[in-house]
Amino acid sequence: MKGERTLKYRWIIFIILLAAYFLVYYQRNLPATLDTIIVDDLGQGIATLWAAVYFYVYAAFQLPVGLMTDKIGPKKILSAALVVITVGTLTISLADTFLVLMIGKIIMSCGMACIYVPLTKIIVVWFMKKDFALLNGIVIATGNFAGIMAAEPTRIILEMIGWRSVFITIGMITMILAVLCIIFVRNRPRDIGAREIPEIYPGEIQTNETYEKVPLKSGIRTVVGGGRAFWMPAGMYFLVFGTMMLFQGRWIVTYFNNIYEFAVAGTVMLTLLAVGKMISTALASTVAKKLGSKRKTVLSACIGYLTVWGIIWLFAGEINVLLFWAGVSFMFGFLSGFASLGFAQAKEWFSVAISGTVIALFNTMVFLGGGILQTISIWVINEHTKTLGEFTNMWAIAFFCVAIACVFAYLSVDNKKGSLKEIIPYTSRRERHEDDIHKMEWPGSYRFKKVQIREHSRQKHIRIARKMIERGR
Repeated sequence: MKGERTLKYRWIIFIILLAAYFLVYYQRNLPATLDTIIVDDLGQGIATLWAAVYFYVYAAFQLPVGLMTDKIGPKKILSAALVVITVGTLTISLADTFLVLMIGKIIMSCGMACIYVPLTKIIVVWFMKKDFALLNGIVIATGNFAGIMAAEPTRIILEMIGWRSVFITIGMITMILAVLCIIFVRNRPRDIGAREIPEIYPGEIQTNETYEKVPLKSGIRTVVGGGRAFWMPAGMYFLVFGTMMLFQGRWIVTYFNNIYEFAVAGTVMLTLLAVGKMISTALASTVAKKLGSKRKTVLSACIGYLTVWGIIWLFAGEINVLLFWAGVSFMFGFLSGFASLGFAQAKEWFSVAISGTVIALFNTMVFLGGGILQTISIWVINEHTKTLGEFTNMWAIAFFCVAIACVFAYLSVDNKKGSLKEIIPYTSRRERHEDDIHKMEWPGSYRFKKVQIREHSRQKHIRIARKMIERGR
């Protein structure tokens, strides 16, 4: 009975958190549809700066969120994050100046940055390892569907109720999700008196319990020193995601509405782009298996993505044919979606013991790319004029960024099972001594790791601990 309770209850948690991630991804893509309208309504501010701040906040929070999730559990992080998103969203809806609008966006971004990492930990603890790829695929597909809903459907709703009502509605939904998270979400099955996954499925070993914890400093040092294994796919995705968010997350609607005279709005192009991306992210793993190499898949997609950017740049303002640009928008999303394989390509090189650090540092790189490219566009595209020449110059910059991404993809390496070794965490002599102490228990009712050791007596305590270890053996 307890086993059945675990298997049923986990889907309640997953659906709640899936809805939360939908809102996160929806609001990430919302600026492309709403930012110019909001800034014009306020009569002040820089729309691109309002859009870009999300990426900087998200990047800054990745390492702290990973640490907090491990320390206090995903439930508290998720509940607090949803409350913070609610506050930020409602602040935006009430903003009467650009300063208040920015404060609301920063608050909202802080909460949005704290959803994905705890969500993945919930999946790891509540489901079997073999289910992770499928469930993570569902999460990504949900995010891409949110990107579709942030385009043309939102434009239609916007015309009916206005942008303030849109954010009030989002705030209310987020508040409901926060309440549901507090009531239903639990860190692990034993919190509801149910059996753990390894108890239900003998032989199922969860990685968060079978690998020793590696000090954060050592984990960061290992990843940063990973050479081509980390920096090539990270650099590739930094540039691909940055150019993707430049177009999809900020300028696509403005560009097509201002430069072309189509009967339909640029949000249709955004919708087609999101559809293409949703399809490719679902197919990416299968295509990589067919080709037998993530590197070949990513490199081929990057070359195709470079070709699309070449078309956008060289034919800017020309070929006033709706179907042509609809196809370009679809292929833009379809080819850019394969770049997500770079994450798996880098992760496979490192020990599972530091997988959280790899995720955090990779995401930091990715979202910095989104922020930096949008910030550069502030200086290239004038918020008031938005001429064809300005867009053409920005597209040229994006084209050369993707060309560099292709070089990074070419220089990246696959970690093929049975032929290449995994990069194990670096541990210094001092850290090994400290780790021995942290595992010790002094005689008494408390662990030695809780004692505050003064720097001048550290070596003395190490020698004592060593003797205790030897006696224990």
